[in-house]
Amino acid sequence: MYKVFLALAFLAAPLLASADDHTRIVEFWKCELKEGKEASDVEANNKKWLALTRKTAGSEAVNSYMMTTIVGDQSKFMFADVYPDMASWSAAKSAEESDEGAAIEETFNDLMDCTDNRLYKSERH
Repeated sequence: MYKVFLALAFLAAPLLASADDHTRIVEFWKCELKEGKEASDVEANNKKWLALTRKTAGSEAVNSYMMTTIVGDQSKFMFADVYPDMASWSAAKSAEESDEGAAIEETFNDLMDCTDNRLYKSERH
């Protein structure tokens, strides 16, 4: 019985060590499509940005959400980019300086104007 307990404790230790502390870094962007541009193009480019960011940050825990209008002006939308910690956010910013990141940012600039952004610490209670 003692050996079984030790085996279970040994197997559970990595899960406990990686327990979520429920704190995230969230960056919000308020944006508007440029005339003649489509939200689907922004979404496609955002998928490229997310793949690069996850690779650079070394974390699949980086996520991006595009919030679109249901009723009202369909050209306005918001992004919420969620990071597990400040190190991941910082890695995302450094990824934008690479050739691949600069190309993605240039495409974003061709598709939309973002007038406001904020960086928040979010805690789940």
